[in-house]
Amino acid sequence: MKPNPSLYPELAAEDGSLVTAVRATSGRLGLSLIDLNEAHAPEGLSTHFSAAVEAEFGDARLELSPERREVKITIEMPLIGVAAVGSTTSLDIAVEIAHAWQSGTPLADMSIRWKFLKVSPEAVAHDQGRGVEYEWAAIRGMSPDLIDQELVEAAYATPELRSLFPRVTHGSLQFRRRTISTPGSDVPSIFPAGEGRWRVIRLYDSSFPISIVNTAEEAVGLVVAGLPTGCGPAVEVIHVARHGS
Repeated sequence: MKPNPSLYPELAAEDGSLVTAVRATSGRLGLSLIDLNEAHAPEGLSTHFSAAVEAEFGDARLELSPERREVKITIEMPLIGVAAVGSTTSLDIAVEIAHAWQSGTPLADMSIRWKFLKVSPEAVAHDQGRGVEYEWAAIRGMSPDLIDQELVEAAYATPELRSLFPRVTHGSLQFRRRTISTPGSDVPSIFPAGEGRWRVIRLYDSSFPISIVNTAEEAVGLVVAGLPTGCGPAVEVIHVARHGS
């Protein structure tokens, strides 16, 4: 299956391949795109309708609509998911956006230049090096059904923990030394132990003694006591990867 040549003459000139058309367009515009590949196609369409431009900690995907001339641009980040999404009738503009993303243009600047892009506030925060701040604000605003807010506030009031990246999972409050990391951490976590008590453990580390305490303040104190040497502040991984600092 090939795209409608009346809708996408650029692809018709390249035997229907979006990757080849994007490569030709970027060359004509004087832009360099690296790691340009076919992407997983939308259901029922040829892979030639979808292309991806890879970048460290996030890819830009271009997809064509078969019913009308429309190029959808989706930028995704690990942990966050969709960081930005929008559509245009211009393949030139779509290629410019993919190049801007790959070359490290800040998301906030991209949303100003291309106003049709809907950009995630969470993604912007991580891109600007404010991922820790954003996540704490989100967790402090969570329903008490998801996390005990007394525990959250006790941790947030402690500078050593406020500088780490917090995560909430099944009622537990966990801390990371990096904003993007695999499950588990060398920093202790706090889990509910029932009847208002708290269990402090280090995930996947059986050598760390399990403690059960009666108050959130005691649990926070145990986490601080168990911090590795030189722990914090958390590395803003996406910001560092995209902007180098």
